[in-house]
Amino acid sequence: MATRNLGPERPESIPFYRNVKIIGTLVQIVFVLLVGFGIYILYDNVTTRLTTSNLPADFSFLDERAGVPIGETTIPYTTNDSYWRALLVGILNTLNVAVIGIILTSILGVVIGVMRLSTNWLLRQIATVYVEVIRNTPLAVQLIFWYYAVLLAVPPRVSNPIELPGNIFFSQVGIAFPWLFPSYNFSLWLPWLVVAAILFGGLFVYRRTQIERSERSGRAWTWPLVVALAVAGLGYGVASWQSSLPEAIDAEFLADRGRGTIFLDRNGDGKFGDGERGLARAVATVAVAQGQLSTTSQDLTESGEVVYGTFRFAILEEHEYSSASVDFVDPSAAEELSLHFLRGPSIGTVYRDRNNNGVYDPGEELRDTAEGASPSGFSGIRLTLSVTDFERRVVSSRDGSFRVPIFTVAGAEDDSTTGGGTGGGLGGLFGPPGGTDDAESALDTSVTHQVALPLVLSVPTIPRSDYVGGVRLSEAFLALLFGLVIYTASFIAEIVRGGIQAVPNGQREAANALGLGSYQTFSLIVFPQAVRIILPPMISQYLNLTKNSSLAILVTFADFFQISNIIANQTGAAVPMYLIIIVGYLIISLTFAFILNIVNERMALVER
Repeated sequence: MATRNLGPERPESIPFYRNVKIIGTLVQIVFVLLVGFGIYILYDNVTTRLTTSNLPADFSFLDERAGVPIGETTIPYTTNDSYWRALLVGILNTLNVAVIGIILTSILGVVIGVMRLSTNWLLRQIATVYVEVIRNTPLAVQLIFWYYAVLLAVPPRVSNPIELPGNIFFSQVGIAFPWLFPSYNFSLWLPWLVVAAILFGGLFVYRRTQIERSERSGRAWTWPLVVALAVAGLGYGVASWQSSLPEAIDAEFLADRGRGTIFLDRNGDGKFGDGERGLARAVATVAVAQGQLSTTSQDLTESGEVVYGTFRFAILEEHEYSSASVDFVDPSAAEELSLHFLRGPSIGTVYRDRNNNGVYDPGEELRDTAEGASPSGFSGIRLTLSVTDFERRVVSSRDGSFRVPIFTVAGAEDDSTTGGGTGGGLGGLFGPPGGTDDAESALDTSVTHQVALPLVLSVPTIPRSDYVGGVRLSEAFLALLFGLVIYTASFIAEIVRGGIQAVPNGQREAANALGLGSYQTFSLIVFPQAVRIILPPMISQYLNLTKNSSLAILVTFADFFQISNIIANQTGAAVPMYLIIIVGYLIISLTFAFILNIVNERMALVER
């Protein structure tokens, strides 16, 4: 009898409500919908309440005028700019602190970590005390200490700064140092820089491919970097040769205010008016044939001590004038008092030569007072500094403006120079704005333009009571930077110490067997292997440093968080602003993490 093959039996299908995969997918979809619905309810409640309270519920307020004064800005900014530009300034300020802090804290952390393993007992103990004390002291306390106990109390006033080699000034308002800026002729050099960058990238890839194919060790970036620098140097020379002054360049200099502007005179009237643009980073020489500065001696508290009878003019360098002399305005004061100079003709002390030896002796700057009375110096004495053939090289700022000391006509009197001034005795020290039109016209001044190279060196000066030119780091920025670097370096030091100790001891023994010295063993064998262990936890510390910069409000530094708080208080848009803060710090942290993780992958060992 023939049989019929019906084939294998078809399995019975499982209902969807019993299928584990389908149930799992449905549960996830429902969960996402519930979360989305909860977010929508939260958003609806918040926006409804904000609208009812007449508070901003969206981000349209960011286009309004900010009116927020910001002392330190990386990009041009005024109080007339919008809120979003103020936020951009805050983000850039935070990035400045973070990038510089990461570099410095890496150097300090590695040095302290290596010192922790030093065979020198003193270095090892110093590093141990540093780590234990700094790591266990709250960062907020350290920031307040650096700002109020050190940077505001220890340095001298800006009228008497500490001058370090290289035209670097340090005072209560921060540190200023020379810096190279791109001039208005920088565009002539820019194409050469682009070509140099393209050559470097192409040659680097080619060289690295060669090294990989030859299976030899070598540095792929050496020759590409030499070629790129050669092209950039050649381009700088060509661009410098092609540099020229714009045809319509002119300068407006108000000698009675010590201010001027280098600008493009479009209408040819010789005055800086509406519709005309200031020329940024233009170089000029301001000359005053004969003029005088005025000041009044004062008793000042400086660096925790009282300085009696000190006089301070605008700081003039010896190469800026041919002759200078300081005289008493009151002839009777000249008969009984003398002058002791501490820094050229600009800074000194008024004293009475009691022993008639012709030189200043300590104590002679004090007046004769009754027994038990508080000591006082010869303050309130009016002085003039007469200068001939003054010349100063200036570099205009972003808006084309520049500043020099306020000179008046020699012999001109101005009663407004008396008095203590404002701002702790600094206001009015260098002579007031004002003077008659006749006096201004009688002051022989001139502004000579110079051909600007693609890069111009701006050197800081102190025409009155602040730095002008160069780059300035304020005391608030320095306090925040010092606090973050010193605090974070204590954690990185422990990471470095642990990473070095994690390298197997057999590596050191093998290096010793090959005859390598201790320095060669550390730099060529131990530390390169330790870096692969150190880098991942160091990345976390870099992110912590970036987020801890939000404590800048403690030292009055205008970072992203502080500016956001100010905007929230002004506009009432607390919810939108705090969303911006969260997203802003998230983007900054993820960007740093992305870049540093790429470096970490490059450093990691490749399994074969």
